[in-house]
Order: sequence, then C-alpha cells, then structure tokens
Amino acid sequence: MSNIRVNPLANPKGTKLLCELCQSPAHSQCQQCRVTYYCCRDHQAADWEGIHERVCDLLRILRAPKPFLNSQIERNRYNAEQLVRQKHLLQLTTTEAQKLLHEGRPKLALPAARLSLRTAVDIFGTTSVQLVPSYLTLGEASIGTNKLSQAEEYLMQAQWTVVKLANCPQDIRSRLNRNLGLLYIAKQDIEKALKYLAEDVSCSCKSLSLFKLI
Repeated sequence: MSNIRVNPLANPKGTKLLCELCQSPAHSQCQQCRVTYYCCRDHQAADWEGIHERVCDLLRILRAPKPFLNSQIERNRYNAEQLVRQKHLLQLTTTEAQKLLHEGRPKLALPAARLSLRTAVDIFGTTSVQLVPSYLTLGEASIGTNKLSQAEEYLMQAQWTVVKLANCPQDIRSRLNRNLGLLYIAKQDIEKALKYLAEDVSCSCKSLSLFKLI
C-alpha cells in the first residue's frame, strides 16, 4: 500500500476529490490505481485492509475517464463491458463484507459495505430493492462497532425501500427485521426489539413456506 499527495491544481476546475471512507476533502490518492482518494493515511490503511487491496485494479478500469468512441456500436460495447465489471465489483464487495462480519470484524467490513452500496446505486439507481442488502450489511457492521445512530439511519433507509415494494422477498424482510431487533437490543429498547424479532420469525417462516404446511 502506498499513496501520493494530491495536487489540487492538477484537477479540472470544480472537481472535488473526496475521501473514499468519510467523504471529507482528500489529500492523497492510491498510488496504484490513482482513482481512489483519502483524507488521511489511517483511512487509506483501513480501506486497503478492508477491501481496496482486492479491487484496486478493477476500480482503476471502472473509474478511468470514459474514452471517446466514434460509433454507437463501440459505445454500447463499452457500456456493456463496464456493467459486467460493476456487477463483478458488487459481488466482490458484498461477499467480502459478509465474510468479515461472520469473522467478527465489523470495523473492517465497513469499507467493503460502503463500496457495495455505492456500486449498487451506480447499477440500479437509488430506489431499487437491490440496495437493501448493502444497507443491511452497513447496519449490521455499524451495530458491531457501536455506531448505533449510523446503524439506525442505514436500517431505516432499507425499511423505507422495502415498504414501497409489495413484492419484496421474504428473506430480505426477515434480515431487515432481525437487524432492527439487534439494533434495539443494543439500544436497550426491549419492546421494539421483541416486535422486530417476532417479525423476523414470521418472515422466515413465509420464506420457507412453513405456513403452507400448517
């Protein structure tokens, strides 16, 4: 892992370079991909260990300036190839964040989960149910690092998306309710925790079609 200082005068006028982790003004960039920026060395180190080491080369391609292409066929091919790369990045970041959570390392899971959410937004837009798994992972990681206000913000965003979609899969509803239950346990609001954990059980049963057997 290495970095170089950012020269603001080298960027196009109006360009704001922001830290990959906290969105504060950036002062350095990854020397390998040169398209990822940081406000401090600590944030670069956290991102490198959490996810960046595994996606550095992929980000270099995805975040490179779009080339000038003469024909619509070339533009369509380029866009299709970029979409394949984006979906690969989404799979990598989602898998890595979940792996780190299962290993009991929520702080390290946060960089991968944040990148997973940004990538999902780039692919699906801001209102798709496809964003919910990333919100849930961010919520779970935030609970694990005792950032409860941040966790509640992520989980409320997931809940808002789920409520709007009548056909949202039951397994996603189940995970949402489970994480909300864990959040309110951490906040010592047992009544709300029990409510959401009961909903988790109900959604899990529906997901497994157990109600059909009763």
